[in-house]
Amino acid sequence: MKTNYKKIFITGLAVITAITLIAPVLISAQTNNSGQGSKGFCSRISNISSTVDQKIADRETKLEEKRAEINNKIQERWNKRDDKLNGQHTKWDENRAEHFARLEEKAQTDAQKQAVATFKEIVNAAVAARRAAVDKAIEDFRQGVQEAIKTRKSNVDAAITTYRNSIKTAIQKAESDCASGVDPTTVRQNLRVDLKSAREKLVSDRQAVDKLSASLEPLIIAKREAIKKAIDDFKAAVEKARADLKAALGQ
Repeated sequence: MKTNYKKIFITGLAVITAITLIAPVLISAQTNNSGQGSKGFCSRISNISSTVDQKIADRETKLEEKRAEINNKIQERWNKRDDKLNGQHTKWDENRAEHFARLEEKAQTDAQKQAVATFKEIVNAAVAARRAAVDKAIEDFRQGVQEAIKTRKSNVDAAITTYRNSIKTAIQKAESDCASGVDPTTVRQNLRVDLKSAREKLVSDRQAVDKLSASLEPLIIAKREAIKKAIDDFKAAVEKARADLKAALGQ
């Protein structure tokens, strides 16, 4: 399960990486395909800008689709888990009722009947406590996962927005320089530097997002420990109740 949930935090990083390569590649293609080097660069900046915007928008659409797919898979996983657990509860309740019925048949004296009644009360209380503790552990885990997803989404979106704005600013500066009569070779070189800086910033932001996967580990451990404690407490309560019942029944 741990590996599957960690995939949540990896999704989108490949998309971000792809975005970091869009602008420089397009600018290189625009220049090389013209066969004129930097000479006609200024006339092609508007095309570069619109193409980059479309590429980033396409990548973001794919990212949102992937996010929706992952959220659906998580919900399906949780629904299946709930259905399975509910089915187990029903089966356990039926088995426990049959066991209580057999005990009541064996009880002959009033003292024995009272002992069985006490045993039933203690066991049912222990079952209720265990289920409540397990349900809380699961709910806490799920809330933690959702919060981690929300935090990661916010950070990824912020990284993409910062990158997009940096690209936009760099292209606008190049357009302004061209309009001001700056040599196209200098404009192109400056634009490449600005794009490299934007790309490096995005890589840095991506590394920070990668670290968020570690936030799942304490959630998994906390759930595991809470469930283990619920089971251990249940076993201890039932074992004592069983010992007291045996003593009361003379067995």
